[in-house]
This record gives sequence, C-alpha cells and structure tokens, in this order.
Amino acid sequence: MMIISRRSLMKTLGASTAALTLAGPSVRAAFAQAAGKLVYWGHNYDTRVKIVNQTMVPGFAKDAGIQVQHENFETNQNELKILTAWTGGGGGPDLVSVGANNFANYVYRKLVSPVDYTAFGFKSQQELIDAFEPGALDGFIVDGKLYAMPMDLASISMYYRKDFFKEVGLDPEKPPTTWDEVTEMGKKLIKRDGNGTVTRAGWGWMARSASSHFYYWGSLLPQKGVDFLNADGSANGFKNDAGLAAFQYVYDTFHGANQVSALGLAPTINPVDDFASGRVAMLNAGLWLAPGIEQKYPNVTFKDGVYGVARLPQFKDGTPATRLNPWIYMVSSTSKMQKEAWQFVSYMTQRPESRDIWFKEANYVLPWKGFRETPVVKALPYAMPFFQDLAIGKPLPNTHRFAELASAVSQAYDRISANGDKPEAVVSDLADQIDNLVAE
Repeated sequence: MMIISRRSLMKTLGASTAALTLAGPSVRAAFAQAAGKLVYWGHNYDTRVKIVNQTMVPGFAKDAGIQVQHENFETNQNELKILTAWTGGGGGPDLVSVGANNFANYVYRKLVSPVDYTAFGFKSQQELIDAFEPGALDGFIVDGKLYAMPMDLASISMYYRKDFFKEVGLDPEKPPTTWDEVTEMGKKLIKRDGNGTVTRAGWGWMARSASSHFYYWGSLLPQKGVDFLNADGSANGFKNDAGLAAFQYVYDTFHGANQVSALGLAPTINPVDDFASGRVAMLNAGLWLAPGIEQKYPNVTFKDGVYGVARLPQFKDGTPATRLNPWIYMVSSTSKMQKEAWQFVSYMTQRPESRDIWFKEANYVLPWKGFRETPVVKALPYAMPFFQDLAIGKPLPNTHRFAELASAVSQAYDRISANGDKPEAVVSDLADQIDNLVAE
C-alpha cells in the first residue's frame, strides 16, 4: 500500500474535493489525520451509520472540539479494509468498530492499543471494568490489559413462532426451556411435503458464516462445561464425554428419529427470512433480529403475538450458558490520536443519552451497570430474556488463529449436518486439527 508523505499531503490540500472523494480510503484517512481529524471506520448497518453521522460526530465536535471523519464499508469488507490499511503501511483509521471474533489477532499482531481508561474518567483499568456488568469485558482482556470496548454486547437467546405452536397444539406461552423439550416440540413443528422433504424446520441452527458457528450450535459446548479451546488456549477443550454429548445433540437434530433441523430450506441462509417467512419455527439469535423481522415483514410482530422471545434452552445436567455476540471498538496502536479516539468512544457509549439512542434505535446493548433499569430499556417488551442470558454469556474462544479455527469448526458442522458423519469421528478429527493449529 502506498505511503503518504507530508509533501504529498500538502499537494492534496490544494486538490479539489472531487479528487479527494475519488481517492482510496487510506488516502482520505491520511488526509484527515494531517488536517487534525480523527478517522473512524465501521460497517454499513444503516441505523449505526445514521446515529454516528447525525448525532455522535456533530455532538462530539461541539462537546470536545474534535472533528471526526467517519467512513463505512460493507460488513464483509470492513475488517479486510482495516487489516490491509493497518498492516500495509498506509496509516488507516484511528478508530474502528468490528465484530469481536478476530479480536485476538489484532492484539497478537500489535495493531491495537490498550483502552485509555482516563478517557472515560476512571483512575484505573479495574475501576473501568467494575463499571460494567460482571464479566462483560472479560473477552477483551489479554495478558491483563483491556484492548476493546463494546459497541454492542448482545447475548444469544431464542425466538419462536407462537402461531406455529398454536397450529400444532402447543402452548404458545410455554416455549422449551431444555434441549430435550426442543426435540420434543420440534418434532411436532417440523413440516414435510409429499416427497418427505422438510419445508419447515422445528429448530434452525443459524450457522451462516464462519464465526456464527460459535454463537449458535457452538453454545452447546459451554453448557456442557467445555469449549472448542481449553482455558489457556493451548489445546482443544472438547475431546471428552461432555464435548461428545454436545456434538451428538447437533447430529441428532439433523438425522434419525429426533430430526428437527434441516439444510437447504432456502438458497441463502438468512435468519430474518427463514424465521419470518415460516421456514423455521424456533431458532437462537440476538436482540438485533427483531427489528429486522418487523421492518421487512410487518405482519410478523411481537406485539400481535406472531412470535415470542425466550431464554436459550439448556441441558438438564449442564451449566447454564449462552454466547456473547459482541461488536467492539478498537484504536490503532500507531494512531497519533489515541486519547481522542477513546474520548470519542466514551462520548458514544458512556453518556446516558448516547446509550438511550443506541438501544432505542438499533437495539444495541451497552452493558454498563444498571443499564436494564433505564426507561428506554424497560420499554422494550422482548428485551428481558436477552438481559437474563447476558449474565450467563460466554465469550468466543480467544486465539489469534481464530480464522483457521473457524474454518475447521465450519467443516466439522458440514460433516455432521450435511454428510451425516458420526460425532465420534468428527470430534476426534476436529480435536486433532485444533491441537495442531494452536501448536504452530
């Protein structure tokens, strides 16, 4: 990537606005930094972009006298652009917001700086951590240092179609609380056409991307007291009876007498479409799903009792657990405006009025202590199951080899769901892959 010299920047100062607009994002970032602007990159979720551009950027400029240049990119391109800019010598943004799945890679490669707790008005890192719900920041700490702050720390809970429950004679006010009940109810809710092809799954595992495996069927592992990695990340954590039981449950949902799930219900896996159009009767997802459903399918509403929300089912003999599904803010380790960047994050997330805006307009959860008691949060009728599950949320496996880990986990899921490979073989092979991966 081209390095922008001071001379080049001075020439750029005299260039037209159109020429600057046509320049690449790293060039614009360098220009903004030279002009004393804080550069922030995020993904192109419309509601997030609107809040940042219309409220946060102008408000911070008025409050702190600091200008912010905000750019947004397609969600699946955002991280690639950030990594390319930060590792290619082109400067890139001061501040970013991304999904937390690849967090450890940023820290391992020394691309991000620790959180400046003084920018939030605290005297120590621990004081900042203690201002959040217990465990909310655990997944962002490496070697005792906090490297990220939450943009949205949602948990994974359950959605279910009340209308389908009524259709098959189930009580719509009594969703399943255990995985045994999911199987029992799912077998009543699953539908097949005349050829025996499943047209409606009783339960939908929303494994639509590499990282989503950890949020959805991967939540079964911590419920069994294990995970894809052991506690110190030095080996697999599931090559044991507890791990095998979790994989066995996933297998059973796709195959045999206890089938409640299916693949190929639609060309593209989209939880909004699958659930709202009736291809799935129950699924696990985050708080973000509800606004998407009701915006695209105005006849499928919580208010009218078409669907309900409940806590994530658990194993009877297990440890209560679900996954955290966080998006985070991080600051470049080479930024000349680190303090200002964390001050902007503080402005966007710490002020009560900012938190209200994020929750009311985007359903973003900012888990500062007491957030559940605010009027805006209390006004959302389906929020409580997610907040209850937040207390038992487990972070993603923490490794700088997350991309490779996710690929191996995805392949294991495909072997079980699509190929019907026995869990014993899949667990053994995946465990060996992971052990080799973390040993490199």
